[in-house]
Amino acid sequence: MITFGLNWCALGQVTTSRLGRFQVNEIKGCAPFTVNVTIIVPFVCDGSNPCDMDFEGNNVFQSLTFAYTYNQPGTFLLKILFQTSGFDDIPIEVTPNPQPDFDVYTCGNNEVSVKVTDTDYDEYVINFNDGSPEVTVNSLDTYNYNYGVSSPQTVTVRGRNINAADNCSMSSKSITPLLTLPTPTISRLEVLDNTSIRLDFNGLPNIQYKLDIATNNGATFQQAKVLYNTTVDTIINLRTDDNYYCFRLSAFDPCNNLNYTSAIICSANFDLTARNNAMDLRWATNTVGVSSFRLVRDASDGSLLQTTPPGSPYSDTGITCGIDYCYQLTTNYPNGSQSMSLSKCDTGISTDIPAAIKDITAFVGQSSLILEWQTDLRFIPAEFSIDKSIGGVYNFLSTSTQQSFADVAYKVEDASCYKVSYVDVCGNQSPVSLEACPIRLSGNLQKDNAISLTWSPYSGWSNGVAGYRVEKYSEGGQLLRTFDLGIVTSYIDDSDDLDFQTFLYVVKATPVDAGLRRAVSNTIPILKDPNLFYPSAFTPNGDNLNDIFTVFGQYVINFEMKIFNRWGELLFIANDIEQGWDGTFRGNDMPEGTYTFIADIKDRAGRTFKRSGSVLLMRKR
Repeated sequence: MITFGLNWCALGQVTTSRLGRFQVNEIKGCAPFTVNVTIIVPFVCDGSNPCDMDFEGNNVFQSLTFAYTYNQPGTFLLKILFQTSGFDDIPIEVTPNPQPDFDVYTCGNNEVSVKVTDTDYDEYVINFNDGSPEVTVNSLDTYNYNYGVSSPQTVTVRGRNINAADNCSMSSKSITPLLTLPTPTISRLEVLDNTSIRLDFNGLPNIQYKLDIATNNGATFQQAKVLYNTTVDTIINLRTDDNYYCFRLSAFDPCNNLNYTSAIICSANFDLTARNNAMDLRWATNTVGVSSFRLVRDASDGSLLQTTPPGSPYSDTGITCGIDYCYQLTTNYPNGSQSMSLSKCDTGISTDIPAAIKDITAFVGQSSLILEWQTDLRFIPAEFSIDKSIGGVYNFLSTSTQQSFADVAYKVEDASCYKVSYVDVCGNQSPVSLEACPIRLSGNLQKDNAISLTWSPYSGWSNGVAGYRVEKYSEGGQLLRTFDLGIVTSYIDDSDDLDFQTFLYVVKATPVDAGLRRAVSNTIPILKDPNLFYPSAFTPNGDNLNDIFTVFGQYVINFEMKIFNRWGELLFIANDIEQGWDGTFRGNDMPEGTYTFIADIKDRAGRTFKRSGSVLLMRKR
């Protein structure tokens, strides 16, 4: 029932106590609830004849207290003890005071519709706060009101109980009346999983929206739910992997029973099937009003493929075996709305035989040999298998999940070679690679202290070797010289490097194909001998030409030389290699003839040697 103004039965009233000795202004109200006590003549309660009040019936008395506030809900017995006539009482009821629930809807023509959804009170008072009379309605009633203007307004509703004080709390809501309700737009549809779809739309506050749904068509709609004061909603209990669903949203005018309905937007029943070297995608949806489709592939290798296919079905042939691929379909509409399908993922499969490894590079280190190889990027290896030959017979050596392997048992003298194959992530076995044979370097010192180097040709690259480089280092690792030699496999180093006695040599092969690193041989040390050089004769006659017999040497750090005549008599001792003999003994010239010498030397490597020889002393006249 809807009543204008104040409902008389909802008002509180003055009530007399059980024995008629006092009155209260109200006996029922919402907490906090204040009662005022009035003593009825001829009964007296004053300073001369005080009376005691027990407001809550718990024998807690207060004298001459004529107003009391109950803060908690409950039923209480207000008792007054009169000195001359004893007790009198009256029951007091204090009810809970929740703010009432209500909805206010925007209609057209600047109208609003208020619906009370609360059931806690006997009746409800609506105030439109524009100077118009208050309206009393019952629980679950609806009341329409025309403000006449499109400006922000405030609607308040308070609850009220029959035969009780009108002191209960109120609720307020703001609303802006509209001349016409705007037609909504569902801006985004997203399939969240196999059972739910999320919708985003441009909903306005206080407008009631009706959401309709149709299954596998865009015509036979039925109402799914009513939405209010939200711009997003999730529809559940669907079968998105088996069906597609179309939606439309209506702004509802409850005052005039009118609907303003959006354009239709539909999900897509999107499916993915993996086959050899391809992914087949197909989808079903309502194509009426669709402007385009956009298919996105986001592979786990980080690539992003965007394509606008003409429609279902579509085959993606740019896949790699063993990679996980995820696809999502976007349906675009002329108004900018988008429908996002459920993302579908699968792993690429292939039965293609992987390409054999074409290029293997070997690096001979101090304690192992390192193999490094490259594979065809169209195939993803799962595990490599390495075979090793000693004496031409191949046997399984080991496996690796990396594109490299270290053979810690490698020995240069074994003349080992290697082959590599692999199984890809789809379980397909590749052919065996080319044979990879490391460079084996050897060298020796010739009599003239020249160094002769030879090495085995490198094999392991499909297009071969472009050339070899010999690198020469000091014993401390300082690069001294490099020799670029073309494709020859030997070299004689006869250069004089008197600052160093020990040399390290390594050979590096340069591949014909760019992008490959140089192959590296074993490193060999060569220690040169401390050779002595001296003239076969000298002429100590004072002409400053060949007057002194001097010995020259390489890599000598300690030196002692003794010279004897033919009878074995010691004539001269030198402790410095730069110190020579002038052909005298005790200040006397020695006669022409052959003299012998013995030299004790120590080289930079700490080795000691004894060298001897003879020299002819001649005196020119």
